Amino acid sequence: MYARVLWGKIKMGMWDEYERYYDQKIIMSTDGVKGFCGRRLLRSLENPDEGISISLWETKEDMENYVKSTQRQELARDAEKLYSGEYWVKHFEVKSSNV
Repeated sequence: MYARVLWGKIKMGMWDEYERYYDQKIIMSTDGVKGFCGRRLLRSLENPDEGISISLWETKEDMENYVKSTQRQELARDAEKLYSGEYWVKHFEVKSSNV
C-alpha cells in the first residue's frame, strides 16, 4: 500500500472554504479510481490554518496514474487560491498499519 501526503497552510480564515472544496471536489475525484483505498483530511490543533491530506493506494502505479490525471491537476490548480503558498507533497510506502 502507498500513501500520498500533502501538508499545507491555508490562507487565514479560509479553512471552512477549503474543507467544503475538499469534501465536494477532492473526495469525489477519487470515487471509482483504480487502486484508491481511502483518504483523510487532518486539521492541526496548534494552527487551525494548517492541515494534512492523506490518500491511500493499492499500488504505486495506481497512485502515480491519479497524480498524472488531468482531473487531479485541474483540482490542484483550483485549490491553489486557498493555500498560503506553504505546502509540500510526498509519497510513501506504508510499512505498517492497523487501519
